[in-house]
Amino acid sequence: MPSRTLLAITLLSAWLSATSANAGQAAEPIATVVLQASAAAAQTRYELGAVVDVRQASANGVTILAITPGGAADRLGLRAGDKLRAVNGRRLDGTPKPSSALESALQEGNGALRVEAVRNGKTLALSGRADAANPALRKGAQACGYASTRAGVVPRSKGIFEAEITQIDGRSTPLQPTNRHRVDTGKHVLVVREFIDPTYLNSAQLQQIAKMKKFALARAYKSLVIDVEPGIGYRIGARLLKDKLDTQSIRDNAYWEPVVWEKVPEACR
Repeated sequence: MPSRTLLAITLLSAWLSATSANAGQAAEPIATVVLQASAAAAQTRYELGAVVDVRQASANGVTILAITPGGAADRLGLRAGDKLRAVNGRRLDGTPKPSSALESALQEGNGALRVEAVRNGKTLALSGRADAANPALRKGAQACGYASTRAGVVPRSKGIFEAEITQIDGRSTPLQPTNRHRVDTGKHVLVVREFIDPTYLNSAQLQQIAKMKKFALARAYKSLVIDVEPGIGYRIGARLLKDKLDTQSIRDNAYWEPVVWEKVPEACR
C-alpha cells in the first residue's frame, strides 16, 4: 500500500474485487490522490479539493474522479471526468510519476493555481487560488461526527444495500471492519464500494457487473461528499438504480450510487 506523508499529496489505496463472488477479497492496489501540498516552514497545506487518479498519466494527463463542492477545483470550474494536463506549468501528460509532478506543482505554486485541463477533447485554461488550511487547527478540532456503513438496518425495501468506506479524505480506512469512522466537522470525501445483494440481480446483470469491476478499476468505486455536522452520525449505503440495469449503464458503472440513508444524533467522543 502506498506510504502516507504529511507533506505533499496523500495517496489513496483501494482494493478492488474481480467478481461479485469474491468481493470481500482484495485485488491488486491502485492509487489515486487528493491533491494537497504543504509548505513546511509556514505549516500551510494547499488543497485543490479534487480526487485524481494518478496510477498512470495518459496523453491528456490524469483524470479527476471527484470534486469537493465549494473547494478550489469547484471554484475553478473543474468537473469529475476532466483530465489535468498541466498544473502551474508542470506537465502531467505522459509523465512517469504524476503524483510527484502534482506535488511539486502545488508546492511551487504556493497557493496559486494555473490549470490546463481537457474536457471532451477541448483544452481549458483555468486560474485561481488553492484552499489554504492549517493542519494544526484540524488536529485540535473537538467537534466531530461519524460515518458508518455498519450501523443500523440498511433499508433494502428502499433499494439501499450494504457498502464499504475504503478511504476518507485520501486516507485508507483500516483493513479490519470498523463500526464507524470519526471525522471532524466540515466537508469530507468518502470513497465507497457497493455490496448489493446479488439476489436482486439476474445472472446476465451479475456477469456484466463482474466484467465491469474487473476492467473499470478506479471507476468501480464512487465518491461521496458529506458535510459533517457536530454530533451527527451518517449511515452510508449503496442505492441500486433499477432503471440503470441495462448493459450500457452497467458498463458505465451507473447502476448504483453511494448515499447517506440516515442521519442520527451521535455524541462526539
